[in-house]
Amino acid sequence: MIMINAFEIIQLAIILAVSIGLHEYAHAYTSYRLWDPTPKLQNRLTPNPLRHIDPIWFLMIFLIHFWRGKPVQINPMYYKKPRQWELIVALAGPATNIVLAIVGTIIVLIYSRIYWIEIINSLDAISNLISNWTTINEIFINFRWLFIAINLWLAVFNMIPIPPLDWFRLIKMFRQKAWDFIEKYTLYISIFFLILIIWPGSNIIWWFIWYIVSHIFNFMALIFWQIFY
Repeated sequence: MIMINAFEIIQLAIILAVSIGLHEYAHAYTSYRLWDPTPKLQNRLTPNPLRHIDPIWFLMIFLIHFWRGKPVQINPMYYKKPRQWELIVALAGPATNIVLAIVGTIIVLIYSRIYWIEIINSLDAISNLISNWTTINEIFINFRWLFIAINLWLAVFNMIPIPPLDWFRLIKMFRQKAWDFIEKYTLYISIFFLILIIWPGSNIIWWFIWYIVSHIFNFMALIFWQIFY
């Protein structure tokens, strides 16, 4: 894991609380709109991050710089098309993070144009500047860049088809036997995956995710730069 200082951990906690809270709310709202009352009955039908925080996992931010929200419980039996709609509910979370990243990018570009602030368009350069904030404008701009990067990271990370991540529900649509196996051993698979992402050799996993995130960011930047510059 990348070593970061206390100030960066606070920024990370704030951004994760908002981003993961909205991520989980998207699951709840989508499932509710598809006629599943479960999220509403469990008081998860709100964008309030406090409703989606798991206290133990929240502490993990400060211990291992990693966190996941409290999973939203759904009941596919209420869906008219259980497999397809369950996948739609699963994808609502990552889609929300992508939307947040896009909105964050637009805000930064508009802000920079209004105040004539020189901004950077490389995610690698951004990651090197996060620890060197000096002015209020730089704090705002770089905080927004961090917000964008983390939301893209959450979207990509949740596309890994391993429980408890969102994309593993895709398996249910195409490989029922594989799904049955995963459901039977979900606890063990989840524990193994957690160990895999926090052990000392896990940097290669983070690097691969960051590599994908960088390319998505650069693609977004290329599009929006043409609009604002």
